[in-house]
This record gives sequence, structure tokens and C-alpha cells, in this order.
Amino acid sequence: MSGDFTIRPGRREDATEAARLWMQSAREHTAHDRVYETAPGAEKTMRRFLADVANSGYSFLFVAVAGDRTVGFISGEMRQGSPTFLPKTWASVDDVFVESGYRNRGMGRALLGSVEEWAKERNADGISLQVAAANERGRKFYEDLGFREISVYEVLEFE
Repeated sequence: MSGDFTIRPGRREDATEAARLWMQSAREHTAHDRVYETAPGAEKTMRRFLADVANSGYSFLFVAVAGDRTVGFISGEMRQGSPTFLPKTWASVDDVFVESGYRNRGMGRALLGSVEEWAKERNADGISLQVAAANERGRKFYEDLGFREISVYEVLEFE
């Protein structure tokens, strides 16, 4: 891991910067598929949501800081698997993003490492996440970290 950044637990006051990054992520996702287009007021909604995440014991927010700038984040929560399968508890990643100018420095790996540590402290069985089907770079990144595809999420939009 490079020494030009730090990963730390997110605090309520990090919600503004994390929501700013989330909007960048949403723009990239919309380039993959229009289903990711944001609603009016999305950044404000995410700011409130991420502030709550930072204060909950069942959810996580970690931020990547380079100098005095927040350039990446990861958030999610503990989720139970289906009651019809053997019991599993997952640290479910909802969002992970690193600004394009700061990629390939190990931040994404370090952010997921923080979640892994957090999840193991809470006796989770593993980490789960969804990735846009068209996000080949992201899919390769997760595969390189040992993730495996177990389900494909599909939609049929009505015109």
C-alpha cells in the first residue's frame, strides 16, 4: 500500500464529501446504464443517509484521504442472508468509489480491507456487493481480490 493516503472510519462530518464522491460514482454508473440516473436532490439524500451510516454499529463508512482531501469512500451495512439457505451474515457493500485521479494506488483495496477487518470483528461470514454488469474494470478488480460471481441481477424496463 502506498503511503500517500490514509483510510479511516468515516464520521458524521464526512458525509458531505462522501456524498460528493457518490455523485461522481453515479455519473460513472449512468455511463454504464441509464438505470443509474440520479433523482433530483440525490446528493442531499445521500448526505443525510451517509451521516446516519457513520453513527450506526450495523453499518460502515470508511474514507480515503490524500493530504487534506477525501478522495474515496466505502459504505454499507451488515445483512443477513436468506432464511431459506444456511445462515450467513454479510458485510454488504452499497457503494465504493475512488476519484479517477487517485486510482491504481491501492485505495480501493485498502477500503475493502477496512471492511473485511470490520466484518471479521462482527463475526460476518464475508463481504457481498453488486457491480454494474458493464463495469468491466470494477468486475476485474473484485475478481482479483477473490470475489466470485454468484448471481446476476436483471431488469426489464417498461417503455
